[in-house]
Amino acid sequence: MNGSLSLRSGVLYVGRHADTAHVRAYDLDGRVLTTGFSFRARDDGAGARVSGLDVDRDRTVWVADSAGSCVRAFSVFGREVASFAQLRGAPSNDTSDGEDRRGDLAQISDIALVEGEEEDRLLIACGGRRRHALSLARQDGSWIASLRSEGHALGAFRGLVRATAHGRWIWACEAGAGRVQVFRDGEFHFLFRAPARDGLRVEPSAAAALGDGRWVLALRGEQSALVVVDSSGRLVRVLASSGDDTGAVERPEDVVVEEGRDQAHTRIAVLDRDAERVQFFTVEGHCYGAVEPLPGEAL
Repeated sequence: MNGSLSLRSGVLYVGRHADTAHVRAYDLDGRVLTTGFSFRARDDGAGARVSGLDVDRDRTVWVADSAGSCVRAFSVFGREVASFAQLRGAPSNDTSDGEDRRGDLAQISDIALVEGEEEDRLLIACGGRRRHALSLARQDGSWIASLRSEGHALGAFRGLVRATAHGRWIWACEAGAGRVQVFRDGEFHFLFRAPARDGLRVEPSAAAALGDGRWVLALRGEQSALVVVDSSGRLVRVLASSGDDTGAVERPEDVVVEEGRDQAHTRIAVLDRDAERVQFFTVEGHCYGAVEPLPGEAL
């Protein structure tokens, strides 16, 4: 993935990368709020990647940096305040050596905040075929638990690209398996296949809750789309079909929702065209604007 989105208190954060990673904040009309910041690897100046992005209640920007296989945290001004490349305190591994070890962040693909009354936790997703691809951790980098694919102790995730938390729920998008796994209170609840038309293979690439039990799901693969599904994963509405024009989506990478007081005031932002475009949609599928310039482009 070439970028990620986050929404916090009406502010949209957009992260992208080529070799250098960039983050910038916008309002919900797509106007630039800050000049943003850029970063590379801290030790040797190598490249960095914004594979996942989320912002906590203190406005700390959390980044899944797949180039460094690590989690990094920044102030909104770009000062790095924390980082870790391994989750601490995980019990002895019951897997072979390599990337399928508890706490290992190789192929990290996403990060999301799981808000709690006493503390916020980090939901960390990693790609590949592995049992410990989806983990909960504290913000100091200490491991809490690995979520079980399909509820099985030996189950493996396949190509996990995004994981999103909303209240008691976690939706995990497995592009490699073409499905979404749904967890409630950290336990596997059910899974569903990504809705496809005409027998084409599609991959779920991101999900965001609408707040009324429905979810927005971004799809890519042989056909791209932005759709609304109900709480069981059944298709409710197609918001945008595959295409390069404004109002269509092409290879969407992330999606976020700003809940309004009603459907007319709810806004959906989607990052597509390999992180070259961010568009805004209503719940009815009307596209009313785009973000520009994107991070990494001159203001």
